[in-house]
Amino acid sequence: MTENSRKKAMIIGIDSPIAPRLYRWALEGKLPALRGLIERGVYAPNCLVPLPTITPPNWTTIATGAWPGTHGITDFDVHLPGDPLSTVHKGFSAEDVQAETLWQAADRAGKTSIVVNWPTSWPAQGKHIYQISGFGLTPTDWELSGPRGSSLGMIALDALLTTDYYAYGTQVDFNRARGWTGLEPGGRALEATATVEWHRPTVRIAPTRWHLLVEATGAQGYDTVTVATAKQASAVIARLKVGEWSENVRLPFDTERGPEEAVVKLKLVELAADAREFRLYVLGPCALHGWGRPASLEAEIESAAGLPTGKVGWEAFALGWIDIDTVVESFHWQDAWLADASLRLLQTRPWDLYCIHLHDPDWIYHWLTDKLDPLTATKPEEVVYWQGVELRFYQSVDWAIGRILTAADENTVVAIVSDHGAKTETAHFDANEVLEQAGLLVYQPESPNANEGSYLPTREEVMGRTVRRRRQVDWTRTKAFAQRSVHVYVNTVGRDPDGIVQPGAEYEEVVRQILDALHGYVDPGTGRRPVSLALGREDARIIGHHSARSGDVIYAVDPAFGHEHGQQLTTARHGIGDLHGLFILAGPGVKRGATIERSVWLTDVAPTVCHLTGLPVPRQGEGAVIYQALEDPDGRVNEL
Repeated sequence: MTENSRKKAMIIGIDSPIAPRLYRWALEGKLPALRGLIERGVYAPNCLVPLPTITPPNWTTIATGAWPGTHGITDFDVHLPGDPLSTVHKGFSAEDVQAETLWQAADRAGKTSIVVNWPTSWPAQGKHIYQISGFGLTPTDWELSGPRGSSLGMIALDALLTTDYYAYGTQVDFNRARGWTGLEPGGRALEATATVEWHRPTVRIAPTRWHLLVEATGAQGYDTVTVATAKQASAVIARLKVGEWSENVRLPFDTERGPEEAVVKLKLVELAADAREFRLYVLGPCALHGWGRPASLEAEIESAAGLPTGKVGWEAFALGWIDIDTVVESFHWQDAWLADASLRLLQTRPWDLYCIHLHDPDWIYHWLTDKLDPLTATKPEEVVYWQGVELRFYQSVDWAIGRILTAADENTVVAIVSDHGAKTETAHFDANEVLEQAGLLVYQPESPNANEGSYLPTREEVMGRTVRRRRQVDWTRTKAFAQRSVHVYVNTVGRDPDGIVQPGAEYEEVVRQILDALHGYVDPGTGRRPVSLALGREDARIIGHHSARSGDVIYAVDPAFGHEHGQQLTTARHGIGDLHGLFILAGPGVKRGATIERSVWLTDVAPTVCHLTGLPVPRQGEGAVIYQALEDPDGRVNEL
């Protein structure tokens, strides 16, 4: 047995951190777990990630050591050759991955892996793999398309019970309390019956009926709310004052597939002294099964405070249901559950490789960069406050990492990585608008009465999000079409169902026209050219795109344009934003207290971890060992 064969590997992923901010806070001692790793290891400020700078392809790159053109997850969504150019499906299924992962490589060597909440890892195939989630962004967030899952996870979205009108909330009216047994409410006590209609459930769920009892336990008016499934003491599930959370509550739900148990957590957000203003937030219901492989491990996972949540908090915040403190707390329950679930497996199973993904920072920057970045903040006087909120999310992640690291020993190599960074959302760029102007994309005429009649706003519009009109493409006259984040396709005969462009010379001419249109386009609002890079498929091999799952043209936009991440290159910086990846490495064989100035690619993570631990290298891996991070770069030569 060699020295490396006794080593273990932990790869801990943080989604979308702005790496320079994380490094600074860690070195200042505000993120103690990460600071400890930096002090006893190395970090790389020039960590680079593939294009698009987006979740599924880049977590798959870390797991395989391969570029998107090789592993096949080429964007947030996947387009398969032969499908209509308007057809894509979400890139979160391991069945779409065309390269071997670290845990598959370990499995063929008889080594055991624990994989927790790693995007695009479900279902992980192997005899020696324990898996929790991996089909979305968070523990019970299903992002699988078709029969394998729904577009939204948990059992349903969270809920709000309120006396006022809030979009998608459950409105209640309080009256004098009557008929309660075993509680002895005072004469001033009020009650209401709430029938909760669960929004966007994974499967159809019957409404839930709860009874609310409001009491004045002191001299300052109404201050306590009791929630019960029946008007009796034995049916109470929570008793709360403003700002308090309940314990985790397991409840039965009547679904179309039969009774199903799930867990919720309640917070009393608001209760006026006269009870005229009242808000009770319900986090969950969170599924207690369907996220573990083997399924038998699901019953083992217990977390006193944590919850296996899906997409929590932010929509409720945007709808005005809850304040930002409640959002932070909701994510902390998620981090706590992931840490508890990890420790349960790490402490009860033999393991050689452990991988986890924590998503908190990504949501910060999708929702808060317009508040915390001085470059774009509409209220500069609030920037310091919102940056404090940003730090609290990082501290929750750091706390979870600290707990997980208690399962590491002196033979454990620890890598901290990310899929990309983030920036403020800026000027919009739509490649199809450019193609339309160039005459390469043609839409069908719109009906003159298309906008007449009744109209019900969507949940996204209620929350202030832009919802763009869907126009019908005239495929008989369209030569090029842009889809997903960075891909443009030539509508090619023999490949695409509606193809009109002949392969060969005509195809090459359309590619040239696309490149000319993208490079020449000037944004009318800013007077700037948004496109910073555009490459045909053969040239795109230099950035890791070369397969039929990538566009015929790949482009990137200037950081002054586009969403928080995705369309920009990994070197992009804008305001406080930075798209570079995160890389910290510590453990046996790694230098201590060093900064790696060389460019480190995400493809390098897998081969470096394998080199240090003796794990098999994934078969399609394309990265290199980061020798500058090693105590003895010539160690293997000397060993021989």
